[in-house]
Amino acid sequence: MSKKRVLSKVFSVILAILVIIFFINAIVSYTGIDTKNLTKPKIVVIKLEGIILNSDKFLNAYKKFRDNPNVKGFVIRINSPGGAVAPSQEIYRILRKIDKPVYVSMSTLAASGGYYVAAASDKIFALEGTLTGSIGVIMKFSNLSGLYEKIGVQIETIKSGKFKDIGASNRSLTEAERKILQDTIDQVYESFIHDILKARKIKEKTLREYADGRVITGKKALEIGLVDEIGGFYDTVESLKKQIGMKDIDLYYYKEKEDVLDNLLNGITEIKNLFKADKSYKLYYLNDNL
Repeated sequence: MSKKRVLSKVFSVILAILVIIFFINAIVSYTGIDTKNLTKPKIVVIKLEGIILNSDKFLNAYKKFRDNPNVKGFVIRINSPGGAVAPSQEIYRILRKIDKPVYVSMSTLAASGGYYVAAASDKIFALEGTLTGSIGVIMKFSNLSGLYEKIGVQIETIKSGKFKDIGASNRSLTEAERKILQDTIDQVYESFIHDILKARKIKEKTLREYADGRVITGKKALEIGLVDEIGGFYDTVESLKKQIGMKDIDLYYYKEKEDVLDNLLNGITEIKNLFKADKSYKLYYLNDNL
C-alpha cells in the first residue's frame, strides 16, 4: 500500500472521530438539563463519580439551586476513590454552606476525598460492603535516575533556589526536601481531621485511630461514627423525604450541559498529570489502588 493511501486512510479515521465527537457534543448540549423547569418541589440528586479533579459541577449547582424555593433538599451519590486536595476541600465547603438538607448515599466506594465530601452532609448512608475511610494525604514522586543512566539521559537543572526542583525525577529526595514535603502533608492531613471533627459527631481519639489511610467497610464506619445509617440510594431518598415532610416529592437528577471535546481533553490532561513520572506538586486525598 502506498504512503499516500495510508495517510489518506489515517486522515479519514481522524475526520470520522471528530465528526462523531461533534455530534455527541451537540446531542449532550441539546439534552442538558434546564433548571428553569423546576416548577414543582424536588429533591436534587448530584453524582460524584471517579477521581475528584475539580469542583466546577458543585459550584455551578450551588449557584443554580441555592435560591430556588422548589429545591427542598439534596442527595449526593458518591462513588469515588478521592482526588485532588483543593477540589475536595472546596466541595466540602460548598455543601456546608447549603441551608437545605444534604444527604449522602455512598455507592461502591467513597474513600479519602470521597469521604471528605461526604462528611459535609447532614446524614451519610453506606452499604455494609461500601469501601470508605482511607483518611489521609498522599504525594508521589518517581526516581528514574537509574533508568536515565541506563539509557544515557542526563538532565541539567538551573534553579533560583535549592528547593526549586524538589521532587525531580533524576535524583532522590534529600532529607531537607523530605522534611518540607512531610510538613506539607501533615498540614493538609490536619485540615482533613479538623473538617471531619467539625462536621461529624465522632471523638477525636477514635477518628485518629482509624485515620491512618486504612480502608474500612460501611459496616465498620457505622460502628465508629463515620456514617449514620446502613442503606442504599433509595433508603437515603426515603429518609430525606421524611426529614422534609414531603412523601411524594420527585427526584431531579442534575447534569450539566457538557462540552464533550473539552471534557475529553481536560480529562486526558488531568489523568496524565496524576500518574506522570516527572514531579508534580499536587496533593491528593486519594486511594489510587482501589
